[in-house]
Amino acid sequence: MNVEAIAAITALIAGGVTAGLIAILHVLEPEYDPSWRMISEYSLGRFGWVMRLAFVTMAVTPAATCVALWPFGGAWTVGLAAVALGALAAAFIDTDPIMTSRAQATPVGRAHTLLGLVLLAGFPPAVLFAGIGVATELGWTLAIASVVPLAGLVWFLTAAAPAHGQGGSPAIRMGWPDRFCLLAYLAWVVLAAVSVLRVV
Repeated sequence: MNVEAIAAITALIAGGVTAGLIAILHVLEPEYDPSWRMISEYSLGRFGWVMRLAFVTMAVTPAATCVALWPFGGAWTVGLAAVALGALAAAFIDTDPIMTSRAQATPVGRAHTLLGLVLLAGFPPAVLFAGIGVATELGWTLAIASVVPLAGLVWFLTAAAPAHGQGGSPAIRMGWPDRFCLLAYLAWVVLAAVSVLRVV
């Protein structure tokens, strides 16, 4: 088995573990209402270590996808590695509670927000570039599929806009689009990994 196939399988496994861990957290910590609480906040709860582990596997997913796609797209895929760094760093830097206003945010919370933006906002352009880069070898499916993560990001930004730096509340339903983004990102990884496994 070559490196691309191993990386593709690693991406699939890490993505599945990520989704499974976060699904389990919804059961373990029901006090975090998924309609308006961010996934990152699970790192503040009783089972914070589970969310930290999920961030690590979340980082492995795009990193392994970058390795799998590299022979087909080269530098076009490097954005996936940058996204992975954002997720990995977030595993060790906790967020502030969603109700925290921008003015009251801690330095650690600000750092987490910045890293979260690298992941959340960086993923759609990263997969678009990767999809374009591999199109000659793997077809245009991955580039076209990047529309779904982009739609998730637009939904999230639209839902979060009413916060205006004042922090979240039950009236600001940004939890669902946050979770949709994660699922859309993982679905794109599955598509990329399967595309690689078909040709190697």
